[in-house]
Formats: sequence, structure tokens, C-alpha cells
Amino acid sequence: MPANARLSGRRVLITGEDEILAQRLGRVLTFSEAVVAINSAVGADSTRIVRAAVRELGGVDVLINTGPASIPEEGTNPWVARRSVEKALQRSMSVLVTATEAALPSLNERASIINTVAFSTPGLLLTRGQEALATAVLETTQGWAQTLGPRGIRVNAVVGGPRWDPDLEPLFDQGSHHEPRMTDFEELDAFVYLASEESCHVSGSVLAVARPLAPEEVAPGPLG
Repeated sequence: MPANARLSGRRVLITGEDEILAQRLGRVLTFSEAVVAINSAVGADSTRIVRAAVRELGGVDVLINTGPASIPEEGTNPWVARRSVEKALQRSMSVLVTATEAALPSLNERASIINTVAFSTPGLLLTRGQEALATAVLETTQGWAQTLGPRGIRVNAVVGGPRWDPDLEPLFDQGSHHEPRMTDFEELDAFVYLASEESCHVSGSVLAVARPLAPEEVAPGPLG
């Protein structure tokens, strides 16, 4: 099988809140010969939107739920900030659960559900809200993996994990701000793997994707 045909004919529905990640995934999965539909499915009509997308695809082999790109902590008042985070968490988990429940009757045996956590988050550290959402999504992922396993449906999560890129070391010495970038195909390959038959025995797992850091995101070391 050609390398770009790993998802040949598999029907993929991408939904959730991170529209930029959804578009990036769409390009990568289409290159891998998947049939892709992208629907944000956010709001009161989320169930109807997902079901319409499923009908358009004629079924779903892979469901990808993209989480929010960020969770804002609004205001300087601690109580107000906490309430804004709680509302964002409730909305995000509602989107995740509603979209999955709407698509579930159409998921075939050997289907794959992929949830994402903090994948578009820049920098080294997550906010308190993002950490709370990550915990909720990962617990939900592992619970669904156990529940849906007897139906042959796999459930996994992909987490964005920034790393130190050795290629950046010379740039610190030269004072350059150029940032070498991974291509979408390298950075998003974990999604292709979990969507394909290559991962047919993988469920309840969390894959952390290493991404390059920009120089300004890394504090200089003792020799800097």
C-alpha cells in the first residue's frame, strides 16, 4: 500500500471547537485518501449537524473530536475568572459528549474515536482551565474505551506536548529568531495512525505529540 493510502476509503468526521486544527487535519487525512467531512457542531443544533454529516458520508469509520484552542480566564476577579472557566469546561464537555452520542449509532465495527486535548495550545504550560479539561477528556476517553470496546470501537486521545528542539540550539547562540517548523504531515501523523488499521489493537491510550518550540518560548539556560 502506498504511504499516502493508509486511510484509503475510510470515512472521517471531524467535529468540535478547534476550527484551525480541523482544517489542518482535513488536509492531512485527505492526502491519506480518507473521505473527510468537517462540521463544527457547536451550539444548540449540534446533534442535527452531526447526523446530517453522517448521512452525507454514508456512515462513519473515524470520529475526531477537537477540543477548544484555549480556555480564557476572563477578568481579574478570581470568582468571575473561575466561573468563566467552569462555563467553558461545561461547554467543551457538552460538545464532546453530544457530538459523540449523535455519531455513535453510525459508527461501524472497528471504528475509531479520537479526542484531542490542548493540541493548539502554544507555550510550555497549560492554564488551570486547560489542565482541568485535559483531565476530564482523558478520563472520558478511557471510560468510553472500556464501554465501547465490546462493540469493536476504539477510543483514544491525542495531547499536544511541546518539546525542546535540538535544531534550535545554534539559533540561541546566533541570536536568531528563525523557527524551523514541522510539517502538518509530521505533526499530525498520530491522528493518521489512530484512524488507520495500523492501530487496530490500540484503545484507551493517550498519545502526546512532540512539537517544536519557538526560541522565545524557551527560557535561556545557565550558559545562555
